[in-house]
Parts: sequence; C-alpha cells; structure tokens
Amino acid sequence: MAVAYTAETLSRVQAWLSLSLSKRHTNAGKAELHALYALITGGSAAGCTNCNYSGYVGILEAYERQALRLLHPELMADSNYSLAPGFENEQFVHEKFSSVVTADNLTDEAAEFFIKNGFEHAFVKKEAAKSEPSQPRLTEKQQAVADYKELFGEEPDAAKTAKELKELIAAKKAELDLQD
Repeated sequence: MAVAYTAETLSRVQAWLSLSLSKRHTNAGKAELHALYALITGGSAAGCTNCNYSGYVGILEAYERQALRLLHPELMADSNYSLAPGFENEQFVHEKFSSVVTADNLTDEAAEFFIKNGFEHAFVKKEAAKSEPSQPRLTEKQQAVADYKELFGEEPDAAKTAKELKELIAAKKAELDLQD
C-alpha cells in the first residue's frame, strides 16, 4: 500500500512523538498510536500493544522522517545523491568517516566516501545531477537577442547592446499589453 504523506498526518505524528513517555502509555495515547498506525499502514494495530509497542513507534518515527523529506525538502541537506530504495532509514558508519550518515544529513562528500568504501549499492546519483545541461547558459546579450527574435520575428541590429535590446523588448511588450 502506498503511504499518503500529508501535513495533517505529519502534525498528528509529531504531536504524538512529542508526548512524554507516561502520556504515551495512557489509554488515549495508545488509542492515538493505534489510529496513526492504521492511518499510515492501512492495517489494524489491534494486536498486543505491549508486544508491538516499539514497532508501532518505529513506524511513526520513520513516517515522520520520510514525510519531512517529501513535504519539506528544503530542510534536508543539499546533495547530488540520495539513498537507494530500501536504505532510506539506514545509518551509515565507518571508522574513517567522522559522523553517522543518514538520509537527513547526506552530503556529496559522504556519499562518495561510502561509495568508494563498498556501499555503492546504497547510494543513487539523482537524475538532475546525472544530466548535464542540454544547452549552455546564454549570456545576457544572447538571451536578449533570442527574446528580440521571438517577439519581433527578425534579427536585431548587431550594434545594439543587451540593455538597448531589453528596452525595445519591454516597449514592445507594453504596446502589446495595451492592445489586449
């Protein structure tokens, strides 16, 4: 079953995870745990709560981490790599690397280190990082010339500067806006 990551569910999960241990074990706390488990997994949490408690809490913690990654990617470390499917909740530790690496703090340096040290199966280069820009970046003048050609349907005078071309383009756009 596909998990629906929503801000509302994330908020409920975070609220439950922020409860004190004694409040988590009240009847209301356990009822909310069961409801969240059922909402996230689509399955019933009717089994022995005491037997499966840490597993239920683990599901909520994993949901929180993944929801934050998907709903708020700006909070995650910027990297050209991501963890491969199945490794999203794993921690990577190596005696020659100074910190524990998770999906939340993954950097290019960390990914490349672990790839070199036998963990290439756990890291995937993101598609955006794989593909080189298909077109080289245009200079300001080249962009202005392209915009001029598109708007006027002809080549501009080669002696015109980028600033002059932009002024002509702006004037033409203003004229067209008035006609509409």
